[in-house]
Amino acid sequence: MEHEVLKVFNEQYEQIGTATRAEVHTKGLWHETFHCWLVNNDYIYFQLRSAEKKDYPSLLDITAAGHLLAEETAESGFREVQEELGISVDRQTAVKMGMTSCSIISENMVDNEFCHVYFYPFQHDWDAFHLQSEEVAGIVRVKLDEAESFFSGETAMLNVEGYEYFLAGGRVRIMRPVTMAHFVPYREQYMAQVIHFAKMMSRTSQL
Repeated sequence: MEHEVLKVFNEQYEQIGTATRAEVHTKGLWHETFHCWLVNNDYIYFQLRSAEKKDYPSLLDITAAGHLLAEETAESGFREVQEELGISVDRQTAVKMGMTSCSIISENMVDNEFCHVYFYPFQHDWDAFHLQSEEVAGIVRVKLDEAESFFSGETAMLNVEGYEYFLAGGRVRIMRPVTMAHFVPYREQYMAQVIHFAKMMSRTSQL
């Protein structure tokens, strides 16, 4: 994974070369990622990252996401949905929000991303998920209205519901309030864009 080669860009999204995944995080180089949010009526879904992950273990994150390799297009990222969640996506049904920038700075890395963001209407039940256990430990969903208040800072707690899945089979119910500390620290503007677009889709009956 550390030897994956990615395209790197300046802040104007002009490609300036390539670098390994390790280099882009060490040097804070801008690179491309793919984000896919599962949405269903008034809900948006988050993945629970595996406790074995090097970065942000056991935190709630985008439903499915990953880095785009140097030879890949934005739509190549749909492989992440299949790999991480075990769900086959009809790309004609997916809706692209567009591209946005996002930066996460932690002790271990500087992650500067140009994110290609998609939404996919999830019309199945919890049995549809077949998770890549080394990446994803569970899936939860939250109500869009509650998520909007939470990520805008109006409320300090957010109710999540879903399941944690086990490698040997079976699952355990998750139903509890969480705080911002339970989420990967994406910037507030990014989450505001995501929630706004999901609610707009819901109102226009695209979900």
